[in-house]
Amino acid sequence: MTQPFQFGMVQAIRQPAIKPVSTTWERFCKALESPKIRDQKDGPGAVFATFSKQWRNRENVLTVTALAYDLEQQAVGPAIPAPAAIAQDLQGLGLAYAVWTTFSDRPEARRIRVVLPIEGGLEPELLRAAYHLPLKYLPIIAQDMLDATCAEPARMMILPATPADRRDQYECYCSTSGDWLQGSSLALTATEVLRAEKDAAAAKQRRFQPGPLSGRESDIEAFNREHPVEEILEASGYKRRGKKWVSPNSHSGQAGVIVKDGRAFSHHADALGDQFWHDSFDVYAKLQHGGDKRLAAQSLRGGRAIA
Repeated sequence: MTQPFQFGMVQAIRQPAIKPVSTTWERFCKALESPKIRDQKDGPGAVFATFSKQWRNRENVLTVTALAYDLEQQAVGPAIPAPAAIAQDLQGLGLAYAVWTTFSDRPEARRIRVVLPIEGGLEPELLRAAYHLPLKYLPIIAQDMLDATCAEPARMMILPATPADRRDQYECYCSTSGDWLQGSSLALTATEVLRAEKDAAAAKQRRFQPGPLSGRESDIEAFNREHPVEEILEASGYKRRGKKWVSPNSHSGQAGVIVKDGRAFSHHADALGDQFWHDSFDVYAKLQHGGDKRLAAQSLRGGRAIA
């Protein structure tokens, strides 16, 4: 592959200044072979993207140059496979790849990084939809092994480092002869994924039409009983991530909405993020009617206002 491999270098997690790098995939892989020896995790890292301004910010990303995965052992979930096994499966797919263990990796708590370069790059707004596409052909990696925040165009990935007493435990596997992911193919499929998600959300929105309610209990009480808060979140475009939910307007991709005892609380700066717990009707009013509870109540009675 003659295409240069481009990415941005930062000196530490909290230092957002970007130094653009253009090298070959072979040289990038060669640099991974020898981890830095240090006592702390933080240090130089790569952002696999090109930038309009050399500052690590989502709005400055021009092109995503690689798909980067962070595999982390969860308290409940499948065991993380060995790096050599991941590399073997990637080799079988004929892909170029880099796989290495992180500073925090332990035999009992695996932490592994996988990077797949993209030929031609990928538009940053398509990254979320494209992120899991290669994993369809790589069943050794399950989605619940992944740190979901890595599906963020400006996400930094710390380059190989290890404490001195674990230097011999560091593992790195690379393929410099395999094929790069095709940016045009990823973009086409990712666009189809986003279109399907939009159509599915619209269909759910159409189905989510509370009918007239009657009986001795109040309309709001009946609504809360008949419509779980999770149903309303899903109909409003929120995505479940384990036990939490991600706002459709989230820029970080982090799951900040929690549900407990039939109520939702949001840590996002979104419509629900007012530091209060909300029942189903509150969530419905905020997400479907802009917070107008009278308008929401009218819809519960087929358009007739509650007295």
